[in-house]
Parts: sequence; C-alpha cells; structure tokens
Amino acid sequence: MTASIDVATVRVQAYLNLPLVNRCRELAILIEQSSTTELQHVFPVLIDSLFGVADNVGWGLHSINLKRNPQEYEALCNFLGPLGPIFSLCYKLLPDCFLKYNFAVSYLPAKIRSMLEEGIIPPFYSDKIRDEQNARLPSALAMNPFEYYIFHFAYHLTNAWLQQPQQENVWANWETIYVQLAHNYLYHFLPRDNSPVLPIIGPYVKKTPPRKLMQSPESKRLQTTRLLRTSILSPGSTSPTSGVPQQQCLPQVWRSETVVQVFLDFWLEYTEEEQFSPNLVTASASSLPRKHSIHSGEHIRLVRAFIKTLHEFANSATGDRSAMDELKRVILPSVQGKIYLFLKKAIHHWPLDSSFRLILEAWLSFIQPWRYMPGVGYIEEGKLEEEEKGKIYDSAKWVSFVANNLLAYTAIFQQLLPRFMRIDLVAPKNALMLFRVTKVFSQSCLTEILSEVESCMDDVALSRGRLSSNQWTAIVRQQILELEGPLYQYIPIFSVTMKNQVLSFLYTVRQAQLTAISLLEALEKRRSGRKLLLSIWRFFNGEDYSSDDVSLEERRRVPAFLSFAQERLIYIFRMEEEEFLPANVVADQEYHDTILSTSFCHQSQVDSNLDSSRPGVFVPIQDGKQNCRYVEYLGDPELQPVRSNEIAFLVRVLYQLCNYLNKKYQNELVTAYSRNDFLGRLARQVIKPPTTVVSLPKRGPNGFTSGCETRIAPRLSFRVIATYHFLGSILLGVLFFSIVGYGTTLFFGFFFFSWLVYILAHATCEPWLRLDNTATRRSPYPLSRN
Repeated sequence: MTASIDVATVRVQAYLNLPLVNRCRELAILIEQSSTTELQHVFPVLIDSLFGVADNVGWGLHSINLKRNPQEYEALCNFLGPLGPIFSLCYKLLPDCFLKYNFAVSYLPAKIRSMLEEGIIPPFYSDKIRDEQNARLPSALAMNPFEYYIFHFAYHLTNAWLQQPQQENVWANWETIYVQLAHNYLYHFLPRDNSPVLPIIGPYVKKTPPRKLMQSPESKRLQTTRLLRTSILSPGSTSPTSGVPQQQCLPQVWRSETVVQVFLDFWLEYTEEEQFSPNLVTASASSLPRKHSIHSGEHIRLVRAFIKTLHEFANSATGDRSAMDELKRVILPSVQGKIYLFLKKAIHHWPLDSSFRLILEAWLSFIQPWRYMPGVGYIEEGKLEEEEKGKIYDSAKWVSFVANNLLAYTAIFQQLLPRFMRIDLVAPKNALMLFRVTKVFSQSCLTEILSEVESCMDDVALSRGRLSSNQWTAIVRQQILELEGPLYQYIPIFSVTMKNQVLSFLYTVRQAQLTAISLLEALEKRRSGRKLLLSIWRFFNGEDYSSDDVSLEERRRVPAFLSFAQERLIYIFRMEEEEFLPANVVADQEYHDTILSTSFCHQSQVDSNLDSSRPGVFVPIQDGKQNCRYVEYLGDPELQPVRSNEIAFLVRVLYQLCNYLNKKYQNELVTAYSRNDFLGRLARQVIKPPTTVVSLPKRGPNGFTSGCETRIAPRLSFRVIATYHFLGSILLGVLFFSIVGYGTTLFFGFFFFSWLVYILAHATCEPWLRLDNTATRRSPYPLSRN
C-alpha cells in the first residue's frame, strides 16, 4: 500500500510540472483511476500547488483570462468546476469522517483570529477546533476535504502574498478564471430554481469535539455566525415542523452553508491596517505581509456578485419547510449586518476617483433586493428590462427588509453626500454615479417606506426608552445598537439638518451642470473647426476625444445626468421651488479653462505622434502662460511604449525582425552609413542614424545608481509600417487602383518606384540641404515646446 501511495505522489509531482492544459487532463485521469487511500495523500499536495498558499501565485487563477488564454481558461473551468474532477476528489474522500486536513489559523480573517485569541469560538468553527496539548490556542483547524478546498479558494482572493506588489488595474482584472469559478460556485451551491445541490451525497457525520463555547456576553450575538439553528444541523435530530430526520436534511444544506459562511468571513472582512493585532494567534502570522485597506477591483466585483446571489437565493424561497428553504429564509438576516459594515468602511477608505463606482454598485445591489426577484420584468425576447428591474411592485413585501437595514439606506447615503460634494461632477463617470443613486432613492415606494420606518426615530423616545407606536422601533434600535454601538447619534434622512445639506449640495450640482454645458459647447466648436488632416488621422485611429480620456459622446450625457439628479433630489426631500433658486450660480470658468488646456495637450500629442523623430508626450505644466510641456523620451526609440496610433503586435513583430537583421548585418550597416560617396548618402536615407540614449539615475537597495549614456550604432527600423496612418494610406492606394482598373501588384510597383525616386532625390540633394540626421540626444533634461 505504501508503494502505491508513493507512486501516486510521484505521478502528481510529475504532472504538476506539465503545461496547464496537460496538467489538468492528467490529474483528472489520476483522480478517476486512483484509490481513496492514494488520493488522501495526493489531495493536500494538489491544493498547495493550486493556490500557492505561501509566497507563490499557484496556477495563476488571478491572471488567466478567457481572451488571452482560452485553452487554459477552459481547462481550469472543467477541472475546478463544481462538478469537475477536483470536487469529485473531495466527495471521494468525504465519507471518512476521521480524515481531516489542517488549515493554518494564521490564514483566517483577522476578526476570527482575534476571537480565537480571546477564547471565543464562533459556532461555525466549533467542530473544527483541534485540542492541542500545552497550547492555549490552536495553530490549525481540522477540516474535511470539501471545507479544506473552499477555505483555500476563499483565502486565495485575500491572500496577502498575492497583493505584493500592487500592480493590478481595477478596471482590467475582472474576467479572470477565479472570478468565473466564484460565480459558478455561488450559482451551484445556492440554487435559485429550488433544485438540490448536485451531486446528491450521503449523510455526512461531523465529529464535533467536546470543547464548549466560552460563556461570555457576546455568546448570544455570536450565534448569528452560524446561518442555521444548531437543531437543524445536528445529525440525528428531528425537525419540529416536518418530522423528517435531520440526518437526511444535513446533506442538502451543509455545503451551501459552508460556502456562504466562508465567503462571508473572508471576502467581507474589512480590517484597517492600524487595527491589526501586534501579537497574532501564531508565530507564522507575523511573517505574513500586511494587507491593504483598499481592496482590489476583482474583490469588490465578487462581493457584489455574492450580494446579488444571496438576494436571488433568498427570494426563491417557496415555504416548503425543507432545510434548504430554511436556509433561504434566514440567510439575509444572518449576513446583512456584516455586509453593511463592509460597505461603510470601504466607502470611507475608497479614493476619490472613478473606480469608486465599483463599491457604489455593490451598495446599490444590496439595497435593491426587489431587482433580484425571479421572473420580474421579462419581456417577450426573454431579456430582463433594466427599467422594470428597479421598480418596487409590492411595497409591503419589502418594508421588513428596509427596516432591518435602515442604516444601509440612510447612514450610507449621508456618508456619500459629502463625498459627492468633493468629487468632480463634470466628469461623466461621477455624474453617472450621482444619477444612479438619485434614481434609486427617488422611487415613490422607497421614500414612503423610509419615512414610515424613520417615524420611530424621534429623539425623545430613543433617549428616554419610551415605546413608540411604530412597529419598527425595536428593530431599528436593536440594529443601531449592534452595528454602531450605544453612543451612535442617528440623524434621520428626512430631517431639517439633512435637508439643508442637500440644499447646499444642489448648488454644487447646478454649477457642475452649467460648467458641463459650457465645456461641451467649447469642445463642439473646436471639433467643428478641426483641420482636415487631423480629421483623417482620427478616422484611422478610431478616436474622438475631447480630452485625454473622455469622449465627446460621454460629455454630451453629463448635463442630462446632472439635471435629472437635481430634479430627483428636490423630489426626494420634498422641497419647494422657492427653496432652490439657482439664479446666482455660474459655471466654473477656471475648471472650464483647465479642461480645455488639457484637451489642447492631447491634441498637441496627436500632432507629435505624426512626427516620430522626437518621441515623447505632452504634459500639463503650470508655469505662467505655458499650458503644456513636451517631455522627450530618452531611451532607445525602438523600445518606447506602443503609441495609440500603432498596432501593438505589428510593433513587436517588426522589432524582432529588425533586431535580427541589425545583429546579423551590424558591420555592413555601419560601413554603409559611414561612406562619403553617393551610396553612403543613399544608405543614410534608409538606415537610422546613431543615437545616444540616456539612463537616468534610479533608486536601488543600495541608494541611487549613476546615470550613463549609451551609443546605439546605425540600424534598420520598420516601426513606421505598424502605424495606422501608414497602413491606412496603403489601403486607400490599393482601393483607388482597384477602382480605376489596375491591380494590387501594379500599385505596389508604383509605390516602390515612388519611394525609390524619393530617396534618390534626397540622397542627391543632401549636400545642399545639409540635413542633420545624427538625432543625438545631448541633454538628459526634458525639452519644451511652446
């Protein structure tokens, strides 16, 4: 038996070194053919390699993308899918209730580690604690194979090692295989069609240690960390409602409960850096790098997907009194407090840029459960009408949810208002965010529900403990006490204080709207006066920008967004027309001029792209009347970043070709360039001149390195061929010759003849024109262009 185990382990180690597609295929065969005893030793090796727990990226789940890596993406989807080989392996090992794998406590969320450090064991973790001799705290949790995989998968998103260094683009890293797998797991283990979780497995007996929960004032509150009641999840007990032995109900729900609880604990933890405990549970935890308080875009998108799935799962309850239906009934009340705290802290720490819409979308998904009702708003073609999804059709159905999550509506709205007053509302993405928030809150049903629930929030009743006639008084008071503490001062959203803040904000919105209109008119006027050459250049580049990154089409929508936001805010807070008279509000002329100058910089950059002899970029500089300065690229011109008017893959291919030719024929190129006769002048029309590149001083571990200059010999360069301008001209020429009845071959012959005449004329006239083709960069300092 030992020999077969060793053979299986050796095979796994060999397969892990194969390319990813082959690796998945061979491991799937191994899992299918091996015995349970062999797989027990294979499983932890496979998980460690897959997720790269310590200072390792694993199989690259955060980088493999469907567009860039279609074969690897499909192979991982099949191998790690909820019905794939990896879960087949988990289910093969599951019947042995004594088979446990150790998950290090140092990998747990900081909140859970802190509770264990204080001797408080959350109910969900009570059957996973290992009793260790002479140890006050455990160093690892004992888990069955399914739990071991799910814990590692959830931790992979928050693994501090994978955050070093922070190089992720929050807008790009959201179509990875990890995101797809997370969606698949949520949809599979939280079914919305009342189907059972597949595959249907036999009863799983949990071996719960005799260790008891510590009796503390928090014990009652901590019971909410287990989604279902202990009686429902205890093997051998009987449901008081259905009379069905819970030994039969347990397989239906424990996997779903595990997925929800683990994702909730790992993904919705928001521990600020200064709140990390200096002495964590284990010594190994101190060696972990610190996590950043700003989460990645991938993380926030998965939080939103998690929230949406919870809503859909909860809204699909049928009342059939099954264990799965019980889970659907209690799932939102069990997790909504943690979701609120996560969103509140994330909003507080998120930077003032357009990426804020990631966390804003997650919040809007949480406060609109009616958007995720099955069968709401479907039109004949089967597509969900966006306008219909946001409507509340039965206000009585959602009053309880709003009351139980009042702070998520009112407190976060009050938190957002000062933020919107500080950001640039003329920017299209920011204007869209404000438009979406006001659109949600302006629903008549929602404002009525909020007013009804808030009617219990009078200061006298709360301060003196007097009972209110409103039925939601106890719910709201308990919610504030648990989430914000006894010292929290609640400010009603429809109070006079809030109304005055909104009134002040309306003037800001009105000024932004006038500025957006003025800016749009100026940009449209400039666009109409654009030169023909620039229009042709933009046609080939497919760009129509009004500034560095905002198109005119986007800017055209801004005034409408801001106008709608003003109307909705006035409606929400029931203001009278005389209360908001923006007659004295004018456009922000300074902002208007700044955007136009930035647009000028971009337009000048376009002009510079047409002349690649001085590669560089325009940047805005505040120095008197000069609005822009040209910063020249000092490195090898052939290695400068791909420009917006170039085809990336052609640039790389042509560079490789030129690099090969320049290395092979370096001596011949230098000799030809250095000749003083007519052939030398002819060669200088084709060969790039020698160039001096400057390496600036850089900071290193031992201080700054010294700068230096490097001389590059004469060389060939085909980079101009990779520009849209060149290829567009060729395409127009081919088109013209085809129309007039000549073939493509004749066009290229004519093109080559014209080019030859051009370089012969330049070579002949070189002594008289005195062209300086040395192109040497003499100064390491940026050059300026007025």
